[in-house]
Amino acid sequence: MGGKMVKKRKEGVTTKILWILIILGFAIMEFPGIYFINRIEPMILGMPFIYGFTMIMWAYMCIVLLIAYKTNWGKYSGFIDDKDSKKN
Repeated sequence: MGGKMVKKRKEGVTTKILWILIILGFAIMEFPGIYFINRIEPMILGMPFIYGFTMIMWAYMCIVLLIAYKTNWGKYSGFIDDKDSKKN
């Protein structure tokens, strides 16, 4: 058979939590109901509500994706890259 090793990926608690946080973040950002409360008056961070909400959600997703990147989310120990297989 070919030179690639195929293993089943183990789902860890961290992976499940990251998936939940990312899906939740995208669902909140894409929720159309936010336009029904598009008013100036609850000010968030000195900005109208819609801008403050967008900035907070942007920061939330950046932090969650940074954590996912730092924990090598999506990679597992049996992963062999094409570059690694050419060295052998």
